[in-house]
Amino acid sequence: MKIEVIKLFKEGPILLHIGLRRMDRTSITIHSDTLFSALSNSLIKLFGNREFGIFEERIVLSSVFPGLRGISRDILFLPMPNIPLKGENLPEHKRYKKLQWISLEALKELIECFDANSKSINSELLKGLKFLNSNSLVTRREFEEIQEEVNFLGTILEPKVSLSRETQESNLFFQENLELHTIKTSSYKKLIPFLYFLRIKDKELDSIFIPTLNLFIEEGLGGERTTGKGIFDFYEREELELPDNGDFEITLSLTLPRKEEVDKLIYYQLVKRDGFIYYQRATGLRKRTHYKIREGSLVKSPYLGENINVSPREDMRVISYGRSIGFKFS
Repeated sequence: MKIEVIKLFKEGPILLHIGLRRMDRTSITIHSDTLFSALSNSLIKLFGNREFGIFEERIVLSSVFPGLRGISRDILFLPMPNIPLKGENLPEHKRYKKLQWISLEALKELIECFDANSKSINSELLKGLKFLNSNSLVTRREFEEIQEEVNFLGTILEPKVSLSRETQESNLFFQENLELHTIKTSSYKKLIPFLYFLRIKDKELDSIFIPTLNLFIEEGLGGERTTGKGIFDFYEREELELPDNGDFEITLSLTLPRKEEVDKLIYYQLVKRDGFIYYQRATGLRKRTHYKIREGSLVKSPYLGENINVSPREDMRVISYGRSIGFKFS
């Protein structure tokens, strides 16, 4: 399956605020429905509503994931699969339970240890994987090029002051932001972080997607964009081949299963989605609360997911993205 990788770069640290219904917390995962909403707002600014129908009907996106440049090949990180590990000889077993990210190449090695009968990973076969840090797993080759454990992704606290409209009293609080920063290793290797997402190739969409992407990197992603958060300087596009066939899939987007797909869920976590509607401006209206399946879930293939209307009003259509890109395997 032909997939397009869109890599997002910024000179200097990448800062984002992905709200969790409160200003002092940020999500470390930029879900696919957040990405879809940001792209949709850029699309409507350029083309109005006339192109949104085909965009919503055809676009298939992943969530936004971190990447790292600075060795022979860019490392693309994906969510650690929600698959249990079985076996007694796995060193540092507790560290595996805390993992959030796994490189694409490491994922390919991991699923070779998958036992379809027990639907688990045979940990006794895991020999070629290394910890890049407490949250991330890479292949031995990738680690040997970097030569040491490094951490390029985390959260920082930014002091903020709120002012009461009624009493004019000020209140100091700290806002949490997601930060990706450049690393220089002890051997003077420079590692540059970036963000990326996947899109199923569709040439018929390129005439509206490329202009939308050009505006999107300037408009930004997430909250606090007026202070420069979520803004990118440039992007790169390249192709990636993902497996077409398999009995199972690891989901790479936040998905909403169709009714006939619910029994395909094997290992998964639910994510609550709500929040206010932003349609070129703040509307003050809340989306209908709904739940989706987290990235990294294990499902039976084929698994497509669907978009839904989460508007609280009958005269307004607000689409919440729920389609799936999956990493297929048997």
